[in-house]
Amino acid sequence: MKITSEVTKFGIALLAAISIQTMATPAYAAKADLELLQSYVGDWRGKGQVKLASTGDNETVLCKMKFTESSDSKIGMDGRCSLAGSTLAMRGTVGYIEARRRFEAVMSSNTSFQGVAVGKRSGKNLSFALNNIKSETNDAFDIGVSLKLVGGKINVQFDILHKASGGKSVANIPFSKR
Repeated sequence: MKITSEVTKFGIALLAAISIQTMATPAYAAKADLELLQSYVGDWRGKGQVKLASTGDNETVLCKMKFTESSDSKIGMDGRCSLAGSTLAMRGTVGYIEARRRFEAVMSSNTSFQGVAVGKRSGKNLSFALNNIKSETNDAFDIGVSLKLVGGKINVQFDILHKASGGKSVANIPFSKR
């Protein structure tokens, strides 16, 4: 498998994970939920490693995210990641959906991926998980992604199962607010 193809699938997973911070919220969401969302507004940087199944090599992943206050009830996200000479871009929003009593995130990317994830809150921590994500253009991979907002930090973990080979690419990317 070419590294370029693997980088694209990595991008889908990474974009899904990072962008799991998106969806409009009604103005009557709980104050604590809105405050938690607003605490992530700002510039974030991430650096991690991905082990590519196709080569067994470790590659460095560098990411930038900017969360902005869209309104009192949601935050917007715009991000970019670089891996092996490729740039992956993503956009989205995250919010607390009062009618469903849950956090939801929706995002899109330059890799033809779009996704929605439901978040779980535990105290001041949020976690989102996506499993078996499919690209609109290729279903040769199963992707699992988790995003955790814990203690004012963000951590993204993912794995990509390459169906044809059975190989798995795995990454962990911690983010810090700048």
